[in-house]
Amino acid sequence: MEIKLLNINEIKQLRHEVLWPHKPSIADCVIEPDEIETTFHMGVVENNIVVGTSTFLIDINDKFDTNNQYRLRAMATSPTVRGKQIGRKIIEASIEKLKNMGVDLLWCDARLEATGFYEKLGLQMKGEIYDVPNIGPHKLMYLELK
Repeated sequence: MEIKLLNINEIKQLRHEVLWPHKPSIADCVIEPDEIETTFHMGVVENNIVVGTSTFLIDINDKFDTNNQYRLRAMATSPTVRGKQIGRKIIEASIEKLKNMGVDLLWCDARLEATGFYEKLGLQMKGEIYDVPNIGPHKLMYLELK
């Protein structure tokens, strides 16, 4: 198992399988910031297959006082490796990278069923539950990195 930076073409299949099966094709599993230079995709590769991924991008949320923020998006772990701490490894490696970059705050729109996972990694909840169309209920979560 290897934790490493990946490119968008390496992670679209997993995004489609886990996050966005409602989208018509793998090619539709791209978000606008994927190709921006400051965006990075952290993933876990096992036997030459991407089994976990998350995307980190500059996105300023006005609910926080700092302008040095990154957002976590599109966190996905293959059902075949659930329980192997793949998600934890991705987040921990990414937090270390963000700290080395001097980022002050990491935030995300967490699916309601994933809030416990993020809480175990130190993220805190903020505000009320809100609904994301086609996906379901979410909660704003964050981690101060400094």
